[in-house]
Amino acid sequence: MQRKREQSGTTVRIGGYWCVRYADWRIEDGVRIRRQGLTHKLAAVLEEHQRLKRPPKYVEKLQAEFMEKVNATTSRPEMCSTITQFVERNWLPFIREQHSTSTVTTYTYYWTHLLKPRCGSNLVRDYTTPQAEQMLHEIGRHHPDMRKATLHKLRSILSGIFKRAIGQGCRPGHNPIREVTPPKGLPSGETHAYTLEEIRQMLGAMTDEVTRLIIALAGYVGLSKSEIAGLTWEAYDVGAGEIKVMSGVVNGKRGDPKTKARKASVPLIPPVLSMLDVYRLRLGNPASGVMFPTEVGTPVDLKNIFTRRIDPILNACSECGANKKEHALVGHEFRRREDLVEWHGWHAFRRGLGSNLNDLGVLDLTIQKILRHSNVTTTRKSYIHHREHQVTAAMGQLAAGIEAESHRAEVERLAANQTAETVN
Repeated sequence: MQRKREQSGTTVRIGGYWCVRYADWRIEDGVRIRRQGLTHKLAAVLEEHQRLKRPPKYVEKLQAEFMEKVNATTSRPEMCSTITQFVERNWLPFIREQHSTSTVTTYTYYWTHLLKPRCGSNLVRDYTTPQAEQMLHEIGRHHPDMRKATLHKLRSILSGIFKRAIGQGCRPGHNPIREVTPPKGLPSGETHAYTLEEIRQMLGAMTDEVTRLIIALAGYVGLSKSEIAGLTWEAYDVGAGEIKVMSGVVNGKRGDPKTKARKASVPLIPPVLSMLDVYRLRLGNPASGVMFPTEVGTPVDLKNIFTRRIDPILNACSECGANKKEHALVGHEFRRREDLVEWHGWHAFRRGLGSNLNDLGVLDLTIQKILRHSNVTTTRKSYIHHREHQVTAAMGQLAAGIEAESHRAEVERLAANQTAETVN
């Protein structure tokens, strides 16, 4: 039986570091190639070791641990993969099967633009916790306006990549992201929730029928922009007065809703039912197909709805009617019409529905069901905005309670005094 050949590597000093020279496998164009003369930093040379010709014991131990990983690669070629190779051949296909289109789009963007340029060339096998933490702090320095939530999302994506790598046998040992502490980042920004009055004003300002119906579905039904784009006539149950969210469209690609809970039927209030039936009648009462198609039959992109039909109205100059982008050609200063509601994005409608229902006294668990959240914590944390008049009313209730308690205590005191006088 032939003995398994292992290498121990050679320790050398390069600059101010102890390094090990070794040979290892690399995967190039799908082929495993043996590379000679590779180097790996083990540790910085301490001041008291400057005169040493041979490395100290702790460096020899680091060398042995590293070479153990290198030697394990002989029987596991996949352990030679760079992070880029692993992500693009293994992890991305995996998350496409596990997550919604919107989640995959977000993960792919963060990987391509932020993580890949900084860590993609490293081997999955060799990547360390200090390297990961240094990279996240570098991202934080280069993007000082980045939110804390985004930096934590990057950490979560990295952790998911290495969790998958360990499970697939592409990396020995623990997940290197487990002990990583991301930089502080900016706190989450204030979000807006449209009030019923703001939604009413917006509907009144719109002249296009399709735009008004889409705004109604967002503000009175709580559908997200991907869910609205994904609607089909098959999902509309006229008899039950509800519409079923079966899919979503992100960047032109149809996929499942964001979570299992989001795939559900949603009741429609009479004003929305009326608008939807009139719109359907104008189209010739279709029974199937995309509910809001473009001229070529593909699902409408709500970004284009805003750019072409909403922005020119809500962000028009009060003097000439031109929007801000066109105003460079006009000879006076741009002043937005103050009588029109400000635009805060499509998701402000969904937050608005949660907040408006809460304002009307609807229970949190009921709001959760209407918004189709997996748990009520999400509803309470991000979709219910407690408005100023609610705070004022609550403080009024507190004052009334204190006054009533003081009155009760005073009555009890007087009664006790009267009893004492009677006894005496």
